Amino acid sequence: MVRREIRRFELILGEERIECAVPFSVKSILASREGATIPSGSIVFESKIHVDNVALVMKNFYIRIKGISSPARIYVGETLIGRIDGVTPVYNLDLSGILSHGDNILSVRFDEGVSGMESIGISEPFEILRFSGAIIETVSLRQHHTDGEVRLDVSLNLIGDPTATRAVATLVSSVGRIYYTGLTAGKGSIVIPDPLYWWPNGQGVQNLYKLTVNLYGESDIEDTAELRLGLRTVKAIEGGRLSVNGVNVIPMGAVHIPESDTDISSVDDRARDVVKAAAMSGYNCLVIPEGASRPTEKFFELCDTYGIMLIMEHTQVDESICQAMKHKAMHPSLCLIDLIGEGDRKGEIEFILKHAPDVAVSRLKEVPDYLGKPSLPSMKTIRALVPEEERSLFSHAIESIAEEGAIRAMLLSVAERYPYPADLSEFAYASALASAHKVGEFIRDGRLMKGESGRAIFYRLCDTEPQISSSAIDCRGRWKPLQYFSGRHFAPVAVYASYNEGSISFSVSNHRRDEVVGALEYFIKDASNTVIFKDSFAVGVPSMSHADVHTVRIEEYIKGHEREYYLEFYLKEGSFSLSKTTMLFVPEKHFIFKKPKIKSIITGEGESFSVTISSDVFIKDMEISFDGVDAIFDDNYFDITSEAPVRVSFRVKGGLETSYRLKDAIELRSVGNVIK
Repeated sequence: MVRREIRRFELILGEERIECAVPFSVKSILASREGATIPSGSIVFESKIHVDNVALVMKNFYIRIKGISSPARIYVGETLIGRIDGVTPVYNLDLSGILSHGDNILSVRFDEGVSGMESIGISEPFEILRFSGAIIETVSLRQHHTDGEVRLDVSLNLIGDPTATRAVATLVSSVGRIYYTGLTAGKGSIVIPDPLYWWPNGQGVQNLYKLTVNLYGESDIEDTAELRLGLRTVKAIEGGRLSVNGVNVIPMGAVHIPESDTDISSVDDRARDVVKAAAMSGYNCLVIPEGASRPTEKFFELCDTYGIMLIMEHTQVDESICQAMKHKAMHPSLCLIDLIGEGDRKGEIEFILKHAPDVAVSRLKEVPDYLGKPSLPSMKTIRALVPEEERSLFSHAIESIAEEGAIRAMLLSVAERYPYPADLSEFAYASALASAHKVGEFIRDGRLMKGESGRAIFYRLCDTEPQISSSAIDCRGRWKPLQYFSGRHFAPVAVYASYNEGSISFSVSNHRRDEVVGALEYFIKDASNTVIFKDSFAVGVPSMSHADVHTVRIEEYIKGHEREYYLEFYLKEGSFSLSKTTMLFVPEKHFIFKKPKIKSIITGEGESFSVTISSDVFIKDMEISFDGVDAIFDDNYFDITSEAPVRVSFRVKGGLETSYRLKDAIELRSVGNVIK
């Protein structure tokens, strides 16, 4: 087979032609052209296919098209050779009998009205394929799991003459074990007697296998397909949970709306930031809602690598959606299809499982109500986007980026916990904390199976544009308190306490695959961190379960001091603390905080640093930031409950730094700064 890539195209703008190289989008092409605007009407990209006499005598002449996520028509000259639906990932279009000697004009035409015109483009090079035998159109996989063994069925769909070819499939595990089989009539099986399973984040290792299928002609390789896959079973079970490899798993994560209006050349980098952020904060899943842009192939690969299960919502399923599922089905991260709506959906479920047999399907009457509470983006983001004279909560600039009802909702949620902040910066801090605490209660109910959905999933992970929203990460990639709080709520073991009429009730959620056996220690302290009362009790919680573990009366210790005392509690397993939390007996606005003396020491170089912070009194929700420098911390918005220093590691973004520069740039604040 002869293979040639097409990477060079031209964007046609009236009489003007702008050269572009894959990957590109309309936005990326026009970014360097001052004053350029998105063209009206159809958007057309052209390239050339040169054909010589040798090529004309080839038996088969095809073009392989990938990397187009919007509906388009493909022409050679004025001959329509195929339509792209924007969902099906790979097209092999027949050019036999269409091409003539010399240069042939290939055009990709996007019609007016396609959503997200700026994002239209091509992310992968086209391939011209000339062959006498056959090429691989699709590779289908099916896993069959028995005790301690997996049989992987491999099936090929070929274009051309399959009788003139033979195929071999080779599977390589993450530790280098090799398995292979010949494919007879395009079909064969590989038996894996010692499978390494793929596990969701927090449950085990994300073992991945590489499958290579080589299609041979008389002597040489005609075509090759390479796939990464994970061995796992998944079933939808009652209560909105999943069973993965026979282990019941609570989906913990957020709704994610992939970017649709972005530069194709940077979309994979943004996907990497999103998935990595989710994994760092303990997520094991993301929900892709109905109507959202479909994730890119790179996004699926990243979710495979980091153990992020994907739940795809659909109200109806058609052929193009199932074809996309079929291509993505080898990704272990594609775990569940939520089929939403009432009525008889048996036919649609069978349709899904025919194309993606290793994916689970759940029936939902309506879209789950994943809680979200709006907050302002980071103040750094606001300063970059909003003129100084407009930096007030009710300015036109702020209201223009607010979702409907967002400002009113923020005012109410802030009022529940904090006095009205003095300026917009303090309001941004308070609104983000209020959102994080409220969503945290929702996540707690999901982990303790007290919520309606049986899932600990909130709305939503990140913004794609400047806005006041319920996101955990703003449009500039800056983490809000909710993202840091998620790391605690989504930890393998989480401990919760509730206060009611003088009694404290403790609950533990164990999302590990082994039992928790330890001691829960709790302290009543005053604002100077002096211990008023302490006690402990033994805790044992079975694997993948939750329990209400203890209730204790504390009225005699706190009565009359509710505004001065707080509760600290943590679960220890041996000498290791699994979960540490504090709780106030009154809203923050009523607690009497003492003025702290804070010390900070920064060490490190380049991109990796640590900061050690100490205080002489109790501090609630300590925020660390740096003037002019962005950083991602392994913890932030934390409490300081003793004179023992708290050490936090972090990585700076955007370049190398020095500890000396960061020492001058550090900015610290806590709830005590808002409540004066």
